[in-house]
Amino acid sequence: MSLDLKVLLVIALVALASVAGLIWRARTGTAKKIHSGEVINLKEIGATKNGKPVEKFGERVTFLQFSSEMCSQCTQTARLFHELEAQHDDVLHIEVDITNRLDLANKFNILQTPTTLVLDKNGVVTSRIGGAAKPQTIQDELGSFHI
Repeated sequence: MSLDLKVLLVIALVALASVAGLIWRARTGTAKKIHSGEVINLKEIGATKNGKPVEKFGERVTFLQFSSEMCSQCTQTARLFHELEAQHDDVLHIEVDITNRLDLANKFNILQTPTTLVLDKNGVVTSRIGGAAKPQTIQDELGSFHI
């Protein structure tokens, strides 16, 4: 293989990796609508808030965030949801650590943390946010639930 061909292949691989990275970055933190009708069982996933079991969903919307111990973006994402929760009485944020809960990671197909499921007032999954949620995405999701 000639040197020119090798250089051309390296340039092509770098370009391909760059395009793939840009596509991944653009999709991370955005919501993808889900129409599965799946209802989350809070008891089954071991949802807690301030050390107490969570028994009901937010009156408007619930943001169910799956995090892990090694996740650097989970804290930042949780902070955004906590601020939103403080501003709106009808919004609930639940954070579940899946570090030792591979059953939940498999059940909900969690491939990265944070991953946030957006639930309506009945616990039905309506959207999924992979990666650190963007503030605009959170506002858009909140706006899609009218009381």
